[in-house]
Amino acid sequence: MLNHKTAVITGASSGIGRAIASQLAAEGVHVFITGRSQEQLEDLKSQIEQSGGQATYSAFDLRDTGKLQSFIHQAREQTGHLDIMVNNAGLHIHGNIVDTQVDDWREMIDVNIVALLAGSQAAVHEMRLNEGSVPGHIINISSGNAYEPGRDFYSATKHMVNAIGQALTHELAKEPIQVTTILPGAVATNFGRNLEPETVVELARKLGMEVEFNQGDHLPEELIARIRGAMGQTFLSGDDIARAVVYALQQPQNVVVRELYLTAPNVYLGNDFSM
Repeated sequence: MLNHKTAVITGASSGIGRAIASQLAAEGVHVFITGRSQEQLEDLKSQIEQSGGQATYSAFDLRDTGKLQSFIHQAREQTGHLDIMVNNAGLHIHGNIVDTQVDDWREMIDVNIVALLAGSQAAVHEMRLNEGSVPGHIINISSGNAYEPGRDFYSATKHMVNAIGQALTHELAKEPIQVTTILPGAVATNFGRNLEPETVVELARKLGMEVEFNQGDHLPEELIARIRGAMGQTFLSGDDIARAVVYALQQPQNVVVRELYLTAPNVYLGNDFSM
């Protein structure tokens, strides 16, 4: 059902975005992937192609919205159509509103909101040029934290992601372009960016590992595997989110999945480490 479609995925270097790109490529989608790390994007492209898929990448900072919009245009120009836009990239600078710096607010707004708006806008323009009114689909990756916008400024930006999805749905109601917002709960691939380094080091020690960890780092893959083994009912994986994306995309045109909230069994609403 997704074979021969074209998708643009932001934040595809690692974590949820990487899992989404891999899953869509396995479904026969030509994925256009972007992120900051050229090395990680090259590695992902190689893995996809070795598995028989198609991938094109470009490494840049999403705050350069001109580059993002040009990349989206390239995807349609190169393949003849743009079917899927996945706005996955997100930034969480830890801290409450009172103590967070103004520059941190601006950076989160630029990545979590402005880049998503620019990506969605460009995607709609390109999807309207699809031959034969081929339907399009925009997927916005929000967060379970969006249900508690008072938790910190990051949560407020994700609450706005939900609002943007609702606004786009109304704007595009008469067009063959659907919008889905996915809200992941605690995901083992990236939740460590919310934790203090001392917490991660102590957690690793309890699981039989010695690690070096700085605020904002991704968790080491081996530690993620051990966490999921010990706490599998508490954390989702990136693959879980990727399967939700595929589920939304595979519905018939008369079925619209507007919002999906995902958690592991032992996580309740508003109590997660999601990014």
